Amino acid sequence: MQLRLETRPIGEVYVVQCCGRLVSGNEVFTLHSQVHDALEKYGDVVLQLDKVEFIDSSGLGAIMRLVQAVRAKGGDMKLCGLTPKIRKILELTHLISQFETYDCMEEAITAAYLGSRYSPGKAGDVRPRVVCVYASLDVCAFLREILCGAGFNALTTTAIDDAPILLKATKAKLAVVSSRIQIVRGRPLRQAFQEIVPDVQILTLDEHFATEDPGEAAEKLLQDINAMVATAN
Repeated sequence: MQLRLETRPIGEVYVVQCCGRLVSGNEVFTLHSQVHDALEKYGDVVLQLDKVEFIDSSGLGAIMRLVQAVRAKGGDMKLCGLTPKIRKILELTHLISQFETYDCMEEAITAAYLGSRYSPGKAGDVRPRVVCVYASLDVCAFLREILCGAGFNALTTTAIDDAPILLKATKAKLAVVSSRIQIVRGRPLRQAFQEIVPDVQILTLDEHFATEDPGEAAEKLLQDINAMVATAN
């Protein structure tokens, strides 16, 4: 089975799910291309390997080169979901110590935010964190730019199932969500979020936020966010 990559950003972390064979040729080239492109925007990468059927020397060498490239830029590439076969290969080659490995993606993302052996974490950013959840990359980009420009650290995701991961990793006290999102993993959104961060404040965007006048939408967004911050203080 040829290598297939499923990628998505979760906040400031770029997640790459590898499926199939990671071997010399197009597979290695594809992985390099995807991760290197992501390095222009994301500081940390999580490589999921639970669906990798086989990895050869070139594939392992490619991962080593990518880890070094990510760390050279001040971030890290963490591995998660290692199969027994891949873990054994890393142990036999004595390369296991060169990586940070985690059982699941949630643990790897949390380590990226809180800091670990190879990554300092993101605690140095003192701006208030805001988790934004909207099923549109364009709207997420708009939210991020408006909020970051106003002094917030906006962390976005288009997948509601990823929102609890991001909230748990960042401990954000503010969340901005689409009006279409009511349920998270089978539970009401507010209940699900407050189970992770009990005092989180949630702003639900207007139903037509994506098609409103951008100036008016941005102004109302910041007014509502600032009002929530003032109330919390």
